[in-house]
Amino acid sequence: MNLRLKFTLSVSILLLLVIFFVSYAIFSAQKKFLTLQFEEDRDRSFKVFFHSCEEALKAKDYERIASIVDSTVSIHRPAVVYAAFVAPGKTKTIFTPRDDKNIESAFISRIKDRYYQKTEVYESLIAEYVFEYVTPVFSGDIYLGTLVIGFSQTYMDSLIQQGTSLIYEQIKTVALMALIFGILGANFMAWQLSKPIRLLAQAAKKIGEGDMNVNVDVKRSDELGVLAKTFNEMITKVKETDELKDGFVSSVSHELRSPLAAIDGYCDLLIEGVEKNYSPEQQLKGLKIAKDATIRLTNFINNILDLAKMKAGKFEMKAGPVFVDDVIKEITLLFGSLGVAQNKKLSFQLPQSIPPIYGDNEKIKQVITNLVSNAFKFTKEGDSITLSGMISPSYGNDFVEVWVSDTGIGLSKQDTEKVFEKFYQVKEGEFKKPKGTGLGLSIVYEIIRMHNGKIWAESGGLGAGATVKFVLPIRS
Repeated sequence: MNLRLKFTLSVSILLLLVIFFVSYAIFSAQKKFLTLQFEEDRDRSFKVFFHSCEEALKAKDYERIASIVDSTVSIHRPAVVYAAFVAPGKTKTIFTPRDDKNIESAFISRIKDRYYQKTEVYESLIAEYVFEYVTPVFSGDIYLGTLVIGFSQTYMDSLIQQGTSLIYEQIKTVALMALIFGILGANFMAWQLSKPIRLLAQAAKKIGEGDMNVNVDVKRSDELGVLAKTFNEMITKVKETDELKDGFVSSVSHELRSPLAAIDGYCDLLIEGVEKNYSPEQQLKGLKIAKDATIRLTNFINNILDLAKMKAGKFEMKAGPVFVDDVIKEITLLFGSLGVAQNKKLSFQLPQSIPPIYGDNEKIKQVITNLVSNAFKFTKEGDSITLSGMISPSYGNDFVEVWVSDTGIGLSKQDTEKVFEKFYQVKEGEFKKPKGTGLGLSIVYEIIRMHNGKIWAESGGLGAGATVKFVLPIRS
């Protein structure tokens, strides 16, 4: 059973229950209202009969009483079955039945003296239920007689039944129309809700099959619209990640193949040199190249292992005081020979005394080393690279800020936003292959994050150089 059908059935059942209970409540209320209305009419008729007869009795106008009894039965027929007056000791009885005189015997036994008021419902000899009022009439303490009037309970019940039947038919019609329109509305709403979900499911299936060129076209402002928008953004991210991983695989292949090929080639050369007595200088050169390739391969593998440890939360940190100015000077000295070899100017600026920060000295050194190495990678002959350290002008006296600036190829706006993402590689030019594996700056970002710091990149655009800045708290 699909979602649309489930939703329609659920709403329809709920609607049916609501309509049933509302209809039942309306029906019951109307029936109660009709019953009360008929009972009030009956009470009102009796009171009129009683007060009219009471005035005539006080005047001892028995002809008037007889007229009142007859008119009461004739006016309210068939609701009134009979009406009567009984004088004390049955010295005079006035009795008028609703129908012909032949049924007088069915009710005449009910006509007798009573000295107390009474109402009761009984079944008569003609199988009709009668609601009877019996009321004595007094003038002071003098008993003047008894008034008796019988209303047909059966007739009143039939009137209530007729009224409720009409109401029932109206309620049934309205309820049926409400149910039909409710089901149609529920089905339409289910279609409206299930359509974007179905599109999302189809898109997810295509992604599962490897097709990343999907887009969920849902233009809504509710939660489903937000879900579709988020899904499209996720697809874009997945596509970008997929492209980055493809580039990463290509770079990894290169990073692994090149040093392994060098090691393999020079191992063959050394073996051949032993057999052919190559000079020590040739063999030493081969060993150095194999050693460099081994170091390159080791660094690459260490980067991958570091990222894996960071993701697993097992990256070890040895906290202690770190003198950033000393680290900057050490790294400048370390890269000095490379700067001379590539004809790039490397310098540092420490305009003020920098207090030590609390962190892992080797990891901070790794961060700055990676940033400087990256700067060398994206600068040309004659460019300059500058390391700077200072109390943070942006975050205040409790933070140290370090800059690594260069006058190289610069960064686009997209590069500055994504350069720290895993596998992301900056292209040197439109037709040039990205340099590196896209892991170095990701590791830098994670190390700074674990030190409760922040790192970002700034650039004036392509060809305008770039600056990577990070801030670290002086206290942990």
